[in-house]
Amino acid sequence: MREIGSEFHYVEATVGKCGQFIREDDEHLLVFSGRTAIETVLENERPQKAMLPSYCCDSMIEPFRRAGISVCFYSVFYNDGIQIDLVIPEDVDCLLWCNYFGFQIEMPDLSDFVARGGIIIEDITHSFYAKRQYHQDSHYLVASLRKWEPILCGGYCVSRKGPINSVPITAPPSAFLELKGKAMQMKARFLDCDSEVSKNAYLQMFSQSNKMLAEQYSGLKIDDASKAFLLNADHLLHAKIRRYNAAILYEFLQGCSNIRFLFERSDMDCPLFVPVILEADIRDAVRKKLIENQIYCPIHWPRPNADCKSNLYDLELSLVCDQRYNEEDMRRISDVLQAI
Repeated sequence: MREIGSEFHYVEATVGKCGQFIREDDEHLLVFSGRTAIETVLENERPQKAMLPSYCCDSMIEPFRRAGISVCFYSVFYNDGIQIDLVIPEDVDCLLWCNYFGFQIEMPDLSDFVARGGIIIEDITHSFYAKRQYHQDSHYLVASLRKWEPILCGGYCVSRKGPINSVPITAPPSAFLELKGKAMQMKARFLDCDSEVSKNAYLQMFSQSNKMLAEQYSGLKIDDASKAFLLNADHLLHAKIRRYNAAILYEFLQGCSNIRFLFERSDMDCPLFVPVILEADIRDAVRKKLIENQIYCPIHWPRPNADCKSNLYDLELSLVCDQRYNEEDMRRISDVLQAI
């Protein structure tokens, strides 16, 4: 039984169809991480108060804290689908809008906010491989790319207002690159049934490298190996596989009484994961059962260290559907969930 999910393992870079989703110029930057991308925008704009979604990752909030910017939150919650209640106070001059999981969500009319000088930053991490990647009203786009491809690090920062003035120029710490690279290589060997590889050892390396990435992100650009991989990956193929795998999950889980989908299948563009909703009292038990079958599905997200009120933190589970896997793997996920 092969493992499904968790961190990407090492994969040799191949030459694909370049430039499908990524550009590099004065308005498009490849940086160290999603946090670095947000930090870069804030250094170029320097807002006073920002409004963020109440359903978010702590890594989205951290750059605002570090920059000394006051934050408040608009409501994002589950009620027979994802619901967004956005009313922007007069003292807010920056809005962070977030796409979720690669499914289409309409941005409300923000023309009044823009007219009074408000800046819209759109986090396109989840919609990065989507046909519709961002909303036209957004001034800046930011993304973390590590959940899409097997790279050491990677963030994307785009200005739709003109050239970016403050640009990260420092290379990532060599200690981080070596540690993350070794963890990815060890996992690849483990998946190839190398008995000399300790799973606990490479899991600890991933944990340590992720801690380093979260703490040491300021002013860093992407490393050369990750950049080369991203510029040459066959993004269109990977997007196609994700859509196909997600469709299988929708088909086989449609009649599962304990599971509801966060989005309708018709809203799917290119999924990062397939998010499902389970009652809070069984969600963690379901996740544990998947782990017992070597299926590692994340929760988005651990509740941030902030006053973020959303029931999604307790209800959501993200089903894996990425390009590492095939129809047989999706059927296996479905079989475990249907047996619960």
